[in-house]
Amino acid sequence: MGKSPPGHSPTMVTGASTSSSANTHVGDADVGALLPTPSDLTPRRLYDSHFPFVWRNLRRLGVPDSILEDAAQDVFLVVHRRWDSFDSRWSSVETWLFGILMRVARNHRRSLRRRAWAIPSTGDVVEVVPSPAAGPAELVARREAVALLDRLLDSLDEDKRAIIVLVDVEQLSVPQAAESLEVNLNTAYWRLRTARTQLRKSLARFRASENRSETDKGGGASS
Repeated sequence: MGKSPPGHSPTMVTGASTSSSANTHVGDADVGALLPTPSDLTPRRLYDSHFPFVWRNLRRLGVPDSILEDAAQDVFLVVHRRWDSFDSRWSSVETWLFGILMRVARNHRRSLRRRAWAIPSTGDVVEVVPSPAAGPAELVARREAVALLDRLLDSLDEDKRAIIVLVDVEQLSVPQAAESLEVNLNTAYWRLRTARTQLRKSLARFRASENRSETDKGGGASS
């Protein structure tokens, strides 16, 4: 099994002490319970509540496993430097944070291309820690779904990948996505429609390929 989001690294620099291990692994369903109110929000608390959000979306934007933790730390270093620019009256935490992590992801991918490093597959990585009650079949199904999502997202360019992740995966509204991506609303809707069309075509090709493989296996077994 591949990596899942690590605990709160002691290398995280926010001017605050490292938190306890109580929040080491947080699933999607648990994040809401940890969210501080805007008036209580600090870089340290944002790190505690949104590390899984940053981790999984860096992966969805093409950052390979080998540098995921470094990229996540870079996101929160930028958060710390730009903290005074966040205004909860105009932006949600997620839209502001996604704008930062998207630029960090882009910089890391460009750096990898310049150095011509090999990027390992992330197809078998689970994005967040599953429920302890999950059985083996559920775990396998989850990993297969994550692998398929990664494969389909890889078929999109950066702009369309980002809008799909924000709206269809993270469930933000299109206006929120437009704000995070710094584009007008019409552009956001156009990108979303185009991305969904491309994903449907990619999924159809994938299923057709799977069906051909199953047919070939069946033919081989009967010969």
